[in-house]
Amino acid sequence: MKEDRWPRWAHVGHPLAWLVVILLLSAVLRIYGINNFSPPGLEHDEVANWLIDRAILQGNLAVYFQEAYGHEAGFHYLQAAFVALLGDHALALRLPAAFAGTLLVAVHYALAKRLFGVTTALLSTALIAVLFWPIFYSRLGLRAISLPLVAGVSLYTWWKAWPPGKQLPKTENLLWFGLSGILAGLSLYTYMAARAVPIFFAVFTLYLLLFYREQFKLHWRSVALFWIVLLLTALPLVLFLQNHPSAEYRISEVDAPLRALLAGDLAPVFSNLLKIGGMFGFAGDPLWRQNVAGRPVFDPLLALFFYGGLFLALLRFKDSRYAFLLIWLGASALPSLVTVDAPSSIRMISALLVITLFPVLFINIIARLFTDLGPLSTKTPYLLGLALVMAYIWWTGGAIFQTWPQNEEVQFVWQAALTDIAAYLDESPGSDPVSIGGWSPATLDVPTMALSMRRRDLETRYFGSDSMTEPVSTLILPAWGAALAEASGADTPEVRVFRPTIRELSPGIEAQLWQWGAEPQNLGTFVLYKTAVPTGFQVQTPAPQSFDEQIELIGYSLPDNLADCEDGKCSVLSYWRVLAPTDEPRRFYLHALAGDELVAQDDALDAPSLWWQAGDLLVQEHHLPPLDGRNIELRLGVYDPQTGRRLLTPEGEDHVLLRGP
Repeated sequence: MKEDRWPRWAHVGHPLAWLVVILLLSAVLRIYGINNFSPPGLEHDEVANWLIDRAILQGNLAVYFQEAYGHEAGFHYLQAAFVALLGDHALALRLPAAFAGTLLVAVHYALAKRLFGVTTALLSTALIAVLFWPIFYSRLGLRAISLPLVAGVSLYTWWKAWPPGKQLPKTENLLWFGLSGILAGLSLYTYMAARAVPIFFAVFTLYLLLFYREQFKLHWRSVALFWIVLLLTALPLVLFLQNHPSAEYRISEVDAPLRALLAGDLAPVFSNLLKIGGMFGFAGDPLWRQNVAGRPVFDPLLALFFYGGLFLALLRFKDSRYAFLLIWLGASALPSLVTVDAPSSIRMISALLVITLFPVLFINIIARLFTDLGPLSTKTPYLLGLALVMAYIWWTGGAIFQTWPQNEEVQFVWQAALTDIAAYLDESPGSDPVSIGGWSPATLDVPTMALSMRRRDLETRYFGSDSMTEPVSTLILPAWGAALAEASGADTPEVRVFRPTIRELSPGIEAQLWQWGAEPQNLGTFVLYKTAVPTGFQVQTPAPQSFDEQIELIGYSLPDNLADCEDGKCSVLSYWRVLAPTDEPRRFYLHALAGDELVAQDDALDAPSLWWQAGDLLVQEHHLPPLDGRNIELRLGVYDPQTGRRLLTPEGEDHVLLRGP
C-alpha cells in the first residue's frame, strides 16, 4: 500500500520533470571542481587506487587486490576503464565515483517511490541530492560510494519481487529474487563495509518469516534462490580471503571495540552506539579526511524530523517497509559500531540509501495533522521541506567548496602542495632539473606527481620523510656535476628545489641552500629555491672516498666543538655524489665511539636510492647529542637497511673516519 500520492497542488510539471531537475542538481554538486579544486589535490588512497588501476590495464586481474591495505576489485575495473579512456589524472579517477553518486540518487528515488510513493520519494531524493555526506564521497576517487549504489539496486529488485500488497507471477518472482541475489553478492566486491549486506538480508529474512509467515510461504523458494545466488556470486571473494588470511590485516588495526566486545567488555561498543546515534543531529564523523570534522548529518530542524521518523518507524515495526528501514540502518551502522573512530561516515556509507526517508516520513505525519486546517496548511510541511532543500544547497556548497578544502589538515592529506607544484611546473617555460620534497618519496610522491603533472621532459628527484614533526635532513640535487654542465653548456647549472610550505628543511640543509644563493620564495602552499652552485664547490673538509663504486663521499663539515652544540644537538653535514644507480635501499650512518663503546649514532637518508642517477649530489645533515669533550671517534658510512650489509671502500673499509676542521 502506497504511503502517499502526487498531490494536486504540486502539479507544477510532471514528477519525472522534478526528478530530472534533482538529478541535474546532484550531478553538478558531485562533478563541479573535482579536478583538484575540491578536493584540493590527490590523497594517497586515490594514488594507490590509480596504481591498482594501471596494474589492471597491464593484465593483473583479481577479485581482491592486496595492495593498499586490501581492496575489493569491483570499482577498480570501472575506474581502470575511465583511466584507459581519459588518461592518467584526477578527473579520470573521480568521475566514476561522481557518476556512481549521481546514479545513487536515482536508485534512492526508485526504491523510495516503490515503498512510500511519489511525494515522499521526491522530497527524500532531493535531500539525498544536496546532503554533504553523499556528495563528499561522490567527489573522491575511492570505491566506497559504489557500495550503496549496488546494494540499492539489489534492494530495489528485492522489493520488485516482494511488492507490498500483491503477488507476482512465479517466473517473474524468481527472476527478480535471482537478480537481487546477484546484486547483493556483487555488492561484496565494492567496499569492505558491504560485509553487513548479508547480515541485513539474514535479519530481514527472519523478520519476514516471523511477521509475514503466510506471504513467506508463497516466496520461500524464491528467497532460497536469492540466497543460493548471493552465496555463489560471493564465493570467489570468500575463497580468496580464506586462502589469503593476511590480506585484510587492516581490520586488526581498527577492530579494538569488537575485540573488547568478544572479551566481554561492552563499554567501547556502547560508547560507539551513542556516538552513532548522535551523528545525525549532534556530532558527526570526527575526521577531516571524511567530513567537516564533527559536522552532523542534518541541521537541528531536519535532525528533529529524523529522530521523529526513527521513532515512527519503531512504532510501525510490523509494517515491513518500516522494519526494512530500521534493519538496514542498523546493519549499516555495524561496521562503525565495532571499529575505532566512530561515527565513521565511510564505514556507514550504505546508510545513505535510507537516511533521508526518516525525516520525510515524519514530515508526512505533520502534513496529515495539518489537513483539517485547510489546503494552504497542508502544503506547509512540504514547502518547509523544499525550503530545507534550498538551504542545504547553500550550506553544503559552502562546506564542500570553501570550509573543507581550505582546512590545513585537508590540504596536507590531499597533498595540495604537490598539486600546486605540478601546476607551476606545467606552466613554467624552463626545463631546469627539479628536486621535490614531500612525505612519501619512496612510494607515493612519484605517482602523485605523475598523475598531477602533464609534462614529462623534466629531470626530477624526490626527497622527504613521513614524519609529521621532524624537518627533512637530506637534500638531493639531480644530475649535479660536470656531465650536466657539459650537457647544458653552462658552468653553473641551475636546479629548482621545491618543498611544501609546511614541510620544513633541517637547519643545516636550509643554511647550505642560503650559502649557495638559493633564497626561499614562498608561493603559497609551497616554497621554491633556485640554486646554481659551481660544480667544484668547496666543502669544509674534503674527503673523497667511494663505496662499492656506487656512491662517493665528497667531504663533510663538523662543528668546532662537539661538546658544546646549539640547542643540545650537534649538526654534521656530509656531501655525496652518486656514481651509479642502484635498486637496493641505502642509508647513511654516523657512529660516535669512545674506544669500543658506541655512545651516539644517527642513521638517516631522506632521499630514497630508488630514484638516484649518476651525478646526483646528496647533502645529509646528521644529528648527534653533545659528546662531553671525550675522545670521540666519528665513523661515517653507507649500508643496506634491509640486509644490514655495509658498503666498502676500495681499501675494504666500511667507514670513513671524520676529523675536525
